[in-house]
Amino acid sequence: METNFYSSVRAQEKAEEKDKKYLSSITSKEQIDVNEKGIYCLARWDDWGFFIDICECFIYNIKCHTKIMLPYYYHCDDWITEVLKCVVSPSTHEYFPYDDQYLCNVSLFFHQEPYCLITGPPYYKKWIKVKLYDDNRLIDAVTFCNGDKICTLFQEGKLGIIQMIPEITKTTCLSPVTTFRAPIDATAMHRSIHLVSWQDQLFLVQQKIGSPSIFEVWEVDFETNQFNRVFNLDGFIIFLSGQFSAATCSSLPQENNKVYFTQCNDHRTLYAFHIGEQSLSTTKQFRVNRPPNSVPPLFARSGRAKIQHNTSTSTRGDKLKKHPSGITSKPAPVDSSICIHLSQDLQREISRHLISQEAYMNFRLVCKLWRSVAPPLRWKVVVDDHAAASYDQDSMWLLSLNQKDGLCSFYNPFRNFNCYMSNTDLVGCEIRYAKYGWLLVSKGKSLFLLEPSPSGKQIIHLPQKTDDYFCDIMSFSTSPTSSSAWLIFGIASLNLFQVRISYLRQGDDKWTTITRDSEVPFILSSSSPVYFGEEFCVIGQHGDVGVFGILKDGTPYWVIHQLSQLYSPPISGDCRLFLVQRQDQNVLHSVVVTPQHDVHVYELDFGSNIIVKLVKEVKNWLLFTSEASSIAICGMNVNVDNAVFFPTFNTCNDYTYYSLEDVAFKVLKDNCTDKTQQKELLNRDWIRCELTVN
Repeated sequence: METNFYSSVRAQEKAEEKDKKYLSSITSKEQIDVNEKGIYCLARWDDWGFFIDICECFIYNIKCHTKIMLPYYYHCDDWITEVLKCVVSPSTHEYFPYDDQYLCNVSLFFHQEPYCLITGPPYYKKWIKVKLYDDNRLIDAVTFCNGDKICTLFQEGKLGIIQMIPEITKTTCLSPVTTFRAPIDATAMHRSIHLVSWQDQLFLVQQKIGSPSIFEVWEVDFETNQFNRVFNLDGFIIFLSGQFSAATCSSLPQENNKVYFTQCNDHRTLYAFHIGEQSLSTTKQFRVNRPPNSVPPLFARSGRAKIQHNTSTSTRGDKLKKHPSGITSKPAPVDSSICIHLSQDLQREISRHLISQEAYMNFRLVCKLWRSVAPPLRWKVVVDDHAAASYDQDSMWLLSLNQKDGLCSFYNPFRNFNCYMSNTDLVGCEIRYAKYGWLLVSKGKSLFLLEPSPSGKQIIHLPQKTDDYFCDIMSFSTSPTSSSAWLIFGIASLNLFQVRISYLRQGDDKWTTITRDSEVPFILSSSSPVYFGEEFCVIGQHGDVGVFGILKDGTPYWVIHQLSQLYSPPISGDCRLFLVQRQDQNVLHSVVVTPQHDVHVYELDFGSNIIVKLVKEVKNWLLFTSEASSIAICGMNVNVDNAVFFPTFNTCNDYTYYSLEDVAFKVLKDNCTDKTQQKELLNRDWIRCELTVN
């Protein structure tokens, strides 16, 4: 027995010695120009990168100049095009013998293969195949829990976990997560879907096509088996570009609570989406460098040290310290004599200049008198009467909805102040479209039309949606109170050549859903549909306009007016496009906003000769447009005309509009040209109404 034991120990020692010699033979110290032509970087983690050079692949530590050759695998030179996602993850189980550095694992996921390949320490001797789901397309994969696990996300929202054991062996497998699924649409298109890890937390970040074009961030809770929507990133920020994702800590106020991303093939422009206020802007806070032979882009703070490009850099002893998301303190005592010495008119005037939601609500909490001079609000619809002489500056408001408590914020750009109206019917809801004082609202699978009028709100409950992700954009034809033949329309892009259309006519007890092919590639923009001449018009990302209508015999139709080649200057996929209808001449305008914040307005004519005409002026008209509403108003009693109003503000939070006459964004309060960065508030609606006290 003793002889057999010692023989076993010696055999194990010989095997370990052989393995160490093998590791030594594939390891070298050399300086490599990673930007050299022919060398491709597929993924990075911290200082480690995974590279392909003709028919060989290796990992390379850019800081320590350590190169480790990886096992040959047939057709590895095709990995540059065949790999959907490459994950380089830390391996805390084995130190590198020379530099006291952590080694790393490499995992390759392919476009068409139902398996992934993994290799790792201690000796990088072979690639191990790990079987994935056979019937599901992989969307993303990411390492988390400090490299202990890889989480995979598939098309139907299925999750899977690969446990990275100390030595990758044939027993490594995918463990399906069967108790819950990710909240994504399995059929419709998305602008992007990413898994992002930060410390021991895992997040789903997705941006859907259509309106609102916001980023949704969901935290995965494996204890309660659910995804929880996140509106505050506590101490870190997220970077997205193509298939690449990263997270890093940040304590700078100007960076907080933001997702930074690139769009399409434009890797020069970096956008910032603020999760809390749901705003979009370009930023120079970071710069993007994407070498021609590198798949992951490199982000760096402008004029500052480079950020870490890893998804989890901390060790197990360095856990993220949670900070409270907000600071609460006891309110200062109020001198009740203020209410006595100031006239009621003056107190009411003070309330009108409280432009922040928090200040306004705190004002109402002081005493009964202040609550009466600053009451919650309702709105009264301004009737569309073309014979009306003018509309004053109090009739246009930008509506924002707080989903948590149903608080509606109304911003008046001409007076530069906010009013608020609380509506419990809107708790947890999302406004999909606004017109004629009515809101088209969704909540889960429920849909309803709401008109919160002063005489008493009106609610029309609609049949439930067929699934959670029903339509990318929606609209309705006319006010339900002015017509008995209203029609609700929604559309989603399924792929480049196919759309899913859902519509509901007044009196229908269920939605009609059809799928239609498009004769040319057609992807929806973020603009809501416009009801124009008894048809719904939808603008695509390159300027083509899709038209949906119903014939007299009840047959639906879908056609596309091919306009993209008629625009001058040409439209790129990075532009934001909106449709606006002018009621007087039954004219349809497309409004194009470039990433450089240039604005072009075109007049569209779908007659026998299709015409796209660049418009230099819209005299006496103001065009109000956002993702969920568009209104053109003539003869408004304000000191501005020939302009386009977006939900845009500058870096000083001053409202800005675009002057077609001056070809520039201008600050409304002083009419000065604004050359600072613009931010656009998403998920907002222009409402034409008169606010009245409750």
